[in-house]
Amino acid sequence: MPSLTRLTRAIAFPRPRRAELHHDVRLPEMDDDGVLMRTEFSTISRGTELDLYTGQMHGRGADAQWYPMLPGYMPVGIVEAVGARVQHVAVGDRVVGSNLFSGFDERYCPAWAGHTQQVVLSGHSHARLGGRRAVRVPAEVAPDQAGLGMLAGVAWHGVREKVKPSAGDTVLVIGQGVIGNFAGQLCRALGARVIVVDKHPERLAIARANGVADTLVYDGRPIKNAVLELTGGEAPHAVIETTGEMEPVRQALDIVRDHGRVQVQGMYMDPAPPDLLRSLLSKSLSLTATIAESPEYTAEALGLMAAGKITTAGMISQLADPHDAGMVYDELYRFPDRYLTCAFQW
Repeated sequence: MPSLTRLTRAIAFPRPRRAELHHDVRLPEMDDDGVLMRTEFSTISRGTELDLYTGQMHGRGADAQWYPMLPGYMPVGIVEAVGARVQHVAVGDRVVGSNLFSGFDERYCPAWAGHTQQVVLSGHSHARLGGRRAVRVPAEVAPDQAGLGMLAGVAWHGVREKVKPSAGDTVLVIGQGVIGNFAGQLCRALGARVIVVDKHPERLAIARANGVADTLVYDGRPIKNAVLELTGGEAPHAVIETTGEMEPVRQALDIVRDHGRVQVQGMYMDPAPPDLLRSLLSKSLSLTATIAESPEYTAEALGLMAAGKITTAGMISQLADPHDAGMVYDELYRFPDRYLTCAFQW
């Protein structure tokens, strides 16, 4: 396939605490394994993007990311062109894209360039995967909700691969951002009893709207007694920690039963506590971690959404115009109780 040279609009972070819409961003090149999509909606990954928005870089070293950067990794749109070897999607299909790692406009750090009016997924931009990063969206999933399927894929990665709840297990989920919400729903769908905790009552209301009945407000005090009161004194079989903070991890290790499982699924900036191994050994615990998703996990999560086994009520607090990106990120940062996440409508 001939090289594609095209300019697109994209949301950029030119410096910390600043978001704006740029109009002349160069797309990566297409190839025979590539997919070009026109974006309809792009969903904000609140945890990752607010870290980058405020200058908390993800990765090792000061150069993990740099400004100006192009944030986001959940665009949903219509396929406009495919390479000669692409068979899994066709022109006209609605797809959700994914992380971009290279091949973009050299003026910007792609982190990960998902809030763009057009998206190229090719060997130039997505090493090894190319256009396979484009995942078809089932007709039963609303286009403005489909980007959430990627965050459901992140949660599914951890639940399916590490937590593996059985029918009758009790699972505690700490943190009710989108990933924590989906983690609770997925464990419930597998037959577990689920208890969720968050410091924002508004997020717990969204959890209840999506079918998780047992909710606890975290007020800064240890939550062990409140959890045991709900369970009649039975400690959870597993705890999933999604906040990215170390104090809830410490509490998870204390709350979970002997021989239980603790799964961490946040982005942890602080070092692990020095007594971590002692905590694990004293109760014969399993500590696991996952990050990100894959096209396969995203496709499976979208299938669960299409079947109604997981739902998205109240998760997208606002649909916004990309021109309003500065206001949207500022309000997401300042009002964590008001917004779970937002999406841009292109």
